[in-house]
Amino acid sequence: MFSLVVPFHSDVEKLSGTLALLRESATAHGIREILLCHNGSVFDPATRSAIEARTWEGVRLLSTPTKGIGAGYKLGIGAAREEFLVLSASDLPFGFSDVEAFRAYAREHGRPPDVAVGSKAHPRSRLSASYGLRRRLASRAFWLLRALVLGRETPKDSQGSILVRTQIARALLPDLAFDNYLFSLELVTLAQRRGHPVVELPIEISHHEGGASSVSLLRDGARMAIDLVQLSRRLREGDP
Repeated sequence: MFSLVVPFHSDVEKLSGTLALLRESATAHGIREILLCHNGSVFDPATRSAIEARTWEGVRLLSTPTKGIGAGYKLGIGAAREEFLVLSASDLPFGFSDVEAFRAYAREHGRPPDVAVGSKAHPRSRLSASYGLRRRLASRAFWLLRALVLGRETPKDSQGSILVRTQIARALLPDLAFDNYLFSLELVTLAQRRGHPVVELPIEISHHEGGASSVSLLRDGARMAIDLVQLSRRLREGDP
């Protein structure tokens, strides 16, 4: 059974649609607990009340003043009660395809993976038409950068959903330094270094924001390079 961690900052409108989908279908996919992890912005009482009015038994609303998707994930990891975690996003971009791929893997292999990534780079993944060439090129460029710094065993997609045994994620928690988007890569990298193979699973992008990509190869590539060097230095120095 899964605890689904849904971090959000100011995207409350996206959250409304996600909650409607989860109310209808979460239980059928083995999601027993939903953790809404607000991070960073001022959480005024009116917004909190509006969100709480849309929740039901099994949904918990948590908050941290620390900004960043990684901060939201940390909050959820610490609070989760189920055996496995799904670290997703506020718009649930893969629907339940990552969870179903995880369950299919468990049936095929006789046991679930300890750590898995819902990967857009998997050859059987189905991407929407709006996930265009620019996004694909950015993903490829970021993978080449990660492979150069961390080695070719790094997952092809470091920004997909993460499905991980809660006990493993909680054990890694004290050593996870990033509160930003690099948290996911940090988690799977430390898991690999501690002997947990990372399985990449096929997903289907059920919806995706239209319009131009907000990814800048120059700006975001430079930011990732700096963070990767910091992570690589920690690993070389023996800091887990």
